[in-house]
Amino acid sequence: MAGVTRPLRISRWTVAGFFALTLIYLAVQAFPQWNDNLAFYPKEPLNSIKRLSFLTFWLVTNEHVTHWLAMLSLFILDKLVHDCWSQLETLAFISFVNLSALALSATTMAFLPVDPFASLYGNAALISAATVVSTQLDPDRFLLGYGRVGLKSRHGFFCGLLLILGAALVSLVRWSSVLLYINGFIGGWFYLRFLQHHPQRKYGDHRASFAFAKFFPGPLEKWVAIPTNLIYFMLLRSKLCPSLERQSEIVSTASFAVNIPGLTSDADRHRRIALKALNERLFSKPDRSEVTEWPNLEEPDSEPSPPSKETLSGDAQSVKVDLTAQLPPASEPSSSPTPAVDVKS
Repeated sequence: MAGVTRPLRISRWTVAGFFALTLIYLAVQAFPQWNDNLAFYPKEPLNSIKRLSFLTFWLVTNEHVTHWLAMLSLFILDKLVHDCWSQLETLAFISFVNLSALALSATTMAFLPVDPFASLYGNAALISAATVVSTQLDPDRFLLGYGRVGLKSRHGFFCGLLLILGAALVSLVRWSSVLLYINGFIGGWFYLRFLQHHPQRKYGDHRASFAFAKFFPGPLEKWVAIPTNLIYFMLLRSKLCPSLERQSEIVSTASFAVNIPGLTSDADRHRRIALKALNERLFSKPDRSEVTEWPNLEEPDSEPSPPSKETLSGDAQSVKVDLTAQLPPASEPSSSPTPAVDVKS
């Protein structure tokens, strides 16, 4: 009997967001001036804040590649967090990613010799944020693949970066979108690493597998870890960043042995032997003359076999020596010397 295929569950908020962003995208194609009115200008930050451009910049875009990748990322994000995040938490994450990406990108462009009328708009930060969430929930998940070969979640950001850089080189996307993509990844990772609230612990995901350098291929990990660790140390000394609480990811073999039929872990076997010896001592009559012997933890789980007839016959022939029996008192030596006795053959 063929297995039942699970239906694709998509929340109504995701569907509404997809249609709203797509309608705005189509409207911008007809009215290009919408980009100028809703975009954020890094060289004029006060004017942009007065126009509330920091809330509207991510709604508009005229880049085909960025828009459709963002819509795909929106569906992927909804599928990943549908059962583990609330709608409020998802909205808070998306808002933090967009605002942090805007702040970092605007600060970078403000100190670079760029066009004074250069603007920031688009939702490229949402694309990189989806790769961060996918890596946190399942780093070994195949985003694209065939069999055992494919693109894993932990390398999704790096491959997406190569893709968007290639699109920028052929003028399919603007370089400001590349900046938003990179800073969106930084903002999303920072939120999940330090700020996300969990019921079983305080805040953040402090696992070693979720470190910043783990998002890059193996040969690049150590080169990325050096500057990131230095930046983290400086932020930690300046008290601008919370310290990490190490979380152990070591899994004992007992967790595997419990669920495997016929396989018993050493800890369980030792526990059973100790409990068995304790029960025997509690329910047996104590004997002061008996020497206390601790159980051997290396003995097998099976019950001891009864003694054979040969063993019983051998025990019957053995001699028992009672060391507690009293010896007769020794006779005192006489004061007179004992006469010598001559023995003649």
